[in-house]
Amino acid sequence: MLQELRDKSTGMIAKVIIGFIIVIFALFGTEALFQNYGAANKGIAVNGEKITEDDIARGIQSRKQQIISRYGDSVPAEYLTDEKLRQPVIEGLIQRALLSQAAKKGGLAANTAAINKEIVSAPVFQQDGVFNQDRFVQLLRYQGLTPAKYQKALAEDTVINQLQFAIANSSFVTPAELKNIIGLSFQSRDFSYFVIPTESVEKSVVVEDQDIKANYDANAATYTTPEQVAVDYVELSIGELAKNITVTDDQVQKQFEQNSKTFVAKTERQAAHILFEGADAQKRAEEVKAKLAAGEDFAKLASEFSADSGSKNQGGDLGFSSGDAFPAEFEAALAKLKVGEISAPVKTDAGVHIIKLVSERGSKAPTFEESKASIVDQLKRTEAEAQFGVKLEKLKDLAYNADSLNDVAKELGLTAQNTGLFTKTNGKDLTANNAFVNAAFSTEVLEQGNASEIIELEPSRVVVLKKTDRKPAQLQPLDLVKDQIAAVVRAEKVQVLLSKQATDVVAALNAGGSIADQAKTLGFEVKSAAGVTRSDSSADRDVLQYAFSLAAPSAGKSVFGSVKTAKGGYAVVALNGVQLAGEDKVPAEQRAAISQQLANINGEYDFKSYQTHLQEVAKIKN
Repeated sequence: MLQELRDKSTGMIAKVIIGFIIVIFALFGTEALFQNYGAANKGIAVNGEKITEDDIARGIQSRKQQIISRYGDSVPAEYLTDEKLRQPVIEGLIQRALLSQAAKKGGLAANTAAINKEIVSAPVFQQDGVFNQDRFVQLLRYQGLTPAKYQKALAEDTVINQLQFAIANSSFVTPAELKNIIGLSFQSRDFSYFVIPTESVEKSVVVEDQDIKANYDANAATYTTPEQVAVDYVELSIGELAKNITVTDDQVQKQFEQNSKTFVAKTERQAAHILFEGADAQKRAEEVKAKLAAGEDFAKLASEFSADSGSKNQGGDLGFSSGDAFPAEFEAALAKLKVGEISAPVKTDAGVHIIKLVSERGSKAPTFEESKASIVDQLKRTEAEAQFGVKLEKLKDLAYNADSLNDVAKELGLTAQNTGLFTKTNGKDLTANNAFVNAAFSTEVLEQGNASEIIELEPSRVVVLKKTDRKPAQLQPLDLVKDQIAAVVRAEKVQVLLSKQATDVVAALNAGGSIADQAKTLGFEVKSAAGVTRSDSSADRDVLQYAFSLAAPSAGKSVFGSVKTAKGGYAVVALNGVQLAGEDKVPAEQRAAISQQLANINGEYDFKSYQTHLQEVAKIKN
């Protein structure tokens, strides 16, 4: 998740410089909410710096989510076990710690204001286009993180990136290296070739019954249909239960009254601002303030004058703050405003601001109409959760020795459904879910005929299944696949004959024969290519690539070889000459680009070598 949040956080910062938004995280005591002190005292020490079991557990969870996000439910369960992921996660955490330590030792540091700007501009933390602190905290809490830990992680990312950039960009390419690369990359070659097509030998190929039988016996797995199973299943979910729950007006009214009694005002203020930077920021702010006083539109002036690229096109909107999202000076000025009022210029470390209080919320309890829909959802959800717990226990008991899941479903007021036959790999939707498939093909379900254990598809969605039909893996009768095998055997024989013929021709050429004579004898046409480059489109692509893979001729003697083409034939190739490109053949701008690309490649290797060195000299203790 941290990597996912990180990935989604970088785009805005990379493309625009946000003039001002700084979040001050004042969530007192939150570290205690997420820290397992027993686990925190264990782990690995890297040059004296601890990597705790909590860190490793979060890393494993994050890696699982990355894999599932990329490959979906098709990932085999064994690839998602803690045991499988633990070692690569530990290695990654060690490398991260070493790089962070090296960066700090080298005097590199992250700018706190820039980190905060990056967080508030991240789409994953936004609601309706603006930063939402509740969403931010909730997403982090889901991963066992606090704002402080997340800030620390982003700061480490920043200094690690700085270190990598510094090392990678210190690499360079010498003129001799550049000349050599250009000569090889832009070389041209002279070659001739002819193609022996499949048609030339196909008529001579005879496929006997014993050939078909031999292929059938040797490749039984190829001609075996996979095992299939069909299952009944009963699904239980809070979402589906909630759809069938009816809430009365009396219940809604009572809940509203209860909410009103326990309501605690928590004022949140929606701010918009116009930011000014530079030595004359105060002067320009006062000029724009005068325009506002004259009745000009705040949003229009924000779009025209604000230095905050992240908010200027949204009328300067910064979203809601409960008093701790912005710098103290900003919050103090905002708290003095009434809705719609605009402040005098306010100075902070980010610059000079003109602040507008757009709206307030949370200071007054919502009305019945405002809260009715959410109360209905709340009551339905609460009742559904209660039913879910009760039905889940009953589902476990009833399914344990059930002859049929239809009876179980009826007892619980649910519906049993059937998947139809499916294999381990061709399922869709539910039958493509890794946990569901593993249970369906388990010994308990498949061999013993029992209902499965409860399968958790999601935290609030479970399913139990039971086999209704099974088709074992079965070798198809020979008569059914005979034509298919005959085609395979014929193609194989054709390739053997073509390969032998091409090999014989190359041997004759190496013995002093002429490619023109060999082609004439076989009845094929020789084609010639002179001064062609790797990107030439006039020659056969397979032949071109092969010609550029051959060693350069020496002492004027051609180099011969053969290669299979995309159409199945074989090309006999004679490489006659190689001409290295001079630097003057490549424009200066392109030479510079090549030089930079090579430097980047060298820089990547340098950085990897540096990582290896850090690991070699590190003191790592379990």
